[in-house]
Amino acid sequence: MNLHTKKVLSLGSLRIEVPAIVASLSGDVIKKAEMAEDMGADLVEVRLDLVTGDPLRVARDLRGVTSLPIIATNRMRQEGGQFKGGERERLALLCQASHWADLVDVELRAEGRDWFMKSAEVPYIISYHDFEGMPDPLVLESLLSDMFKSGANIAKVAVTPRNLNDALELLGFLLKTDNPICMMGMGEIGRHLRALAPLYGSVFTYGYIGEKTAPGQMSVEMLRVTLDILMKISSDYSGEHVHHND
Repeated sequence: MNLHTKKVLSLGSLRIEVPAIVASLSGDVIKKAEMAEDMGADLVEVRLDLVTGDPLRVARDLRGVTSLPIIATNRMRQEGGQFKGGERERLALLCQASHWADLVDVELRAEGRDWFMKSAEVPYIISYHDFEGMPDPLVLESLLSDMFKSGANIAKVAVTPRNLNDALELLGFLLKTDNPICMMGMGEIGRHLRALAPLYGSVFTYGYIGEKTAPGQMSVEMLRVTLDILMKISSDYSGEHVHHND
């Protein structure tokens, strides 16, 4: 396996070189989006539940200030979101915002997921978040299977490793599949996976500009520097010829 080789992920007419860094934007999204590309982001994610101002207006205006692909997300409260309306309203807002997005992120456990996926017309990230811990391997494998059976173009799993063995299990899942997976560890123990998992096959990793949107998240700038160094190291290593003296 060649760890440093980038690939092109094709999602309909969308082409994304992976692994890619996603800038997760909250608050003053427009201002941060204007800085995202210079800081090293490859995509931006608008957190509709965390924006300042009218979410639909922000989603529309975002389209005009960045050339980067846009992910629209309106995170459910049970998975760390702050949207104050009902579930139907939450997904309806996300569906409307998808008109200005290139991808949408909807949760596997969302009650209205099937209805939503018949309404939005862009590629889907189906996600699962656990801020307390992580499922055992068999449950996690079942969750990933359910995501792709449900129509995911990309499966996103963000869980909280309790120890380094948990972190190793997450990397192992990336090595066992050819499907597009975004795998992230949250919290302090999982923090290093945000830079390391892309070398094992995670198609996206998420960073912040200004304020964190998840525990253990790294800034986009730090992710860009760290990921570039790791990929350079793996590239240099793969080209080395080791000579052994008898």
